[in-house]
Amino acid sequence: MDFRSALSFVWRVVSDANPLEIGCMRICVNDLMILHRFDLRGRPARAPAIRSVIWSPPAPGWTKVNTDGASLSSPGVGGCGGVFRNCRAFVKGFFAVPLDHVFAFEAELLAASIAINFAW
Repeated sequence: MDFRSALSFVWRVVSDANPLEIGCMRICVNDLMILHRFDLRGRPARAPAIRSVIWSPPAPGWTKVNTDGASLSSPGVGGCGGVFRNCRAFVKGFFAVPLDHVFAFEAELLAASIAINFAW
């Protein structure tokens, strides 16, 4: 498929989907730039339900770890980290690791893996 055919195909698919509001763009700069290039407005995905979460300390004698990982795009520069706390909520340790070109779920898995290694 040559460039003109590919561009025509993309234009037709995007133009057909946008007025009908079929599908949603991912929340990333790349999608936004592509839509602006075609003079189209994007319809961002709906935000997930927001739930209040209250941290509770572990049982006496135990240590709890909270981890998180993220990336700037898919894939993109990311990072992960974690905090270890005891039953009195005192911080016993923490870590933060910069990551190159990862997906968000990879950053999350790496955070969990690093936490398990530290705990071991």
